Amino acid sequence: MKRAIVLLAATIFTLSGLSAGPRFSLSLAANLQWPADSGYKEVYGQSVFLPELKAGYSLTPSIYLWAGYGRVAAKGKTSVLELDSKSSQDYLQLGAGYEGVLSGKLGFKAELGLADILYREEALGEKVSGSAIGFVLSGSLTYALCQRFYLLADMGYLYAQKTINAVSVKMGGLRAGLGGGLRF
Repeated sequence: MKRAIVLLAATIFTLSGLSAGPRFSLSLAANLQWPADSGYKEVYGQSVFLPELKAGYSLTPSIYLWAGYGRVAAKGKTSVLELDSKSSQDYLQLGAGYEGVLSGKLGFKAELGLADILYREEALGEKVSGSAIGFVLSGSLTYALCQRFYLLADMGYLYAQKTINAVSVKMGGLRAGLGGGLRF
C-alpha cells in the first residue's frame, strides 16, 4: 500500500511537471560588443565579435535561472610601436531572469547576473592573465517560431574593472546581437 501511494505521488508529480510546459532553454547568439575600455578599443578596434551560449531553467512560467558563456578573441597592433598583440576574454555568467509575453508570438526577457571574466593578453613581449568579477544586465525580444523554437534580438551590458600593473582596466562593454533558442 505504501509503495502504491509513493508511486502514485511520483506519477502525479512527473505528469504535472510535463504538463507545465518546457522547463529548460538553450540559446546561441552572435553579438557585436563595443568594449568599455578606451585603451582596448585603440589596440583591438571599436567593436569585437562575441558568440554567446546560454542555458536556462524555469522556476515559474515567468522567472528563470540562467548560466552563460561567451568569448571574445582579438588581434591588433600596439599604438606607438605597432607591435602585434592579442587578447581574449572568457565570460562565465550566472543570474536570474524574467520572461513575459507582449503579444501572440512576441515576448521579452530581462536578465541580471554576475560575470567572472577570465582575461589573457600578450603585448610588447609580456603576457598578462587573471580574472575579474563583474555584472551583466540584458534585455531581449523573442519571437516564437513554434512552441519549442524561438528567435531573439538581444542587447546588454557586461562590466568588470580591475587594476593590472597599476593601470585600471575595464572589461566587457555594450553588446547587441541576434540568435535563436530551443525550449525543452
